[in-house]
Amino acid sequence: MGFSGTQNYIAGKELQLAVNAAITLEKPLLVKGEPGTGKTMLAEELA
Repeated sequence: MGFSGTQNYIAGKELQLAVNAAITLEKPLLVKGEPGTGKTMLAEELA
């Protein structure tokens, strides 16, 4: 079982793959993007 999004956050397939790889490898995930694209919301949902 891995991260596939939450009620409040819909994650695309590529993001799901990246998040699950980071969790499995116990490595940090650098998320970058334009303001307002959901980076902080992703971090809050994963916390």
